Amino acid sequence: MSGNYRYWCGECGYRTAWVTESDGAGAQEIHYASKHPGIVPGGRVESNHGRKSGGAAGCLGVLGGLVLVLVLVSMCGAPSQRSAPPPVAPPPVSLFPW
Repeated sequence: MSGNYRYWCGECGYRTAWVTESDGAGAQEIHYASKHPGIVPGGRVESNHGRKSGGAAGCLGVLGGLVLVLVLVSMCGAPSQRSAPPPVAPPPVSLFPW
């Protein structure tokens, strides 16, 4: 029966198989008693909860959200690309003021 926990020895490279929490703690205590007598069991506990199923679904959701935000920003944030109005010609100058 596989479990969700793996115990690592804090003194050497020993690690348990993926087992239940209580089986892993027991295996670590037996390891310390035989290989490291007199030392209090330590190390770390690794958990694989959620690692085997649905791990990538969260990343895809975040990526989709970022794409949506970029599309909205490109539609709303950019100024329009209208051309400037044509220049207006100055009024004609009269050579005779009267």
